[in-house]
Amino acid sequence: MDATVKQILDGFRFSVSNYTSSLGPENEKLVRTKELVESLYTKAEDGADMMAISMDPEFGEVAALIGELASEPALPQEEQASVSTEGDSASDGDIPPASIAAAGYHMAYDSMGSAAREKQGRYYTRIFELEEQAENALHFNTLMVEDGVLFEMSREPLIETARETLAQAEEIHSPTVDHQQQFAMKTYAEVKTVAELEFQGTLMAELSNVEHEWDALFIEVIGLLPACAQAIEAFGPTDDNVEKLRNSHKFMPEFMGITWDDVFADPRYLLFWNEVLWPKVPAEKREAHEVNSAEGWRDVLKEKFYDPYIKDEPVPTPDSTQARIRLWRKEYPVHETLNLLNDPPRPVIKRD
Repeated sequence: MDATVKQILDGFRFSVSNYTSSLGPENEKLVRTKELVESLYTKAEDGADMMAISMDPEFGEVAALIGELASEPALPQEEQASVSTEGDSASDGDIPPASIAAAGYHMAYDSMGSAAREKQGRYYTRIFELEEQAENALHFNTLMVEDGVLFEMSREPLIETARETLAQAEEIHSPTVDHQQQFAMKTYAEVKTVAELEFQGTLMAELSNVEHEWDALFIEVIGLLPACAQAIEAFGPTDDNVEKLRNSHKFMPEFMGITWDDVFADPRYLLFWNEVLWPKVPAEKREAHEVNSAEGWRDVLKEKFYDPYIKDEPVPTPDSTQARIRLWRKEYPVHETLNLLNDPPRPVIKRD
């Protein structure tokens, strides 16, 4: 029998069964509805598909009758209590069949493309096996938990997604992405329950979001001096651009302990400069300035668009004690940033 048809007809059966105790087994509409549902079952077992069943006049009549049963006058309470319908009692009808509980899985599976089925088909095969084994919906849900298929169905795609993200992120050279995805694969492989999986996933995402933001701000702040030089290269030595460069030239050493040379000695900034920024420098700029390397681009900016505008400024005397950063409420030397992002000193989350 077609899985979707079975789910619908099982739903009809369950609805009819629930009305038996309140309306009594002799109710004419209830009797007629039962006859029609069983007739449709027979047709489905003989091979009728969803199209044939849904176009059958009996299908429309069943749907209408089930709607009308809700308006039928119920038996008096004492008569409901005395109703005895062997094999179709109210207690039997209290728990729907397994097919109703599994309906969503069938619909999800039927809507999948071939690629998704190739990845997750084995989980659905197991779910459908449990559906066949289950006595009713409650038993089905119990088997699902005991079997662990839902847990694996949740965990394995997360591990695979982390692995794919890690591979795709090679070109962005982000230590936060690298750590997050590597840590996700390790963590997901060790968890034992769906609840733990959800907790760890939420926790890792929140911590990683903070570090992504922190990393972006760090690159922006420490790269202020070359950014000012690039603004002059791109838009010309306007009064505003020159003033920003000169102010930054004084501010960075005095308040952050960082000079131009310190910027290009920082491992995290060099990773960004060499692997992310330099590849984006247009070919026409490279040709115009006759540079073919990240180092060459750095030197051109300093010699042509930085030094000429600060030549009358005093040589900075940076305060190295200022060259520190704060991450997760602790302070570290600036040049430890890359190591910190590769293995962040995240706070321990404790339960009270």
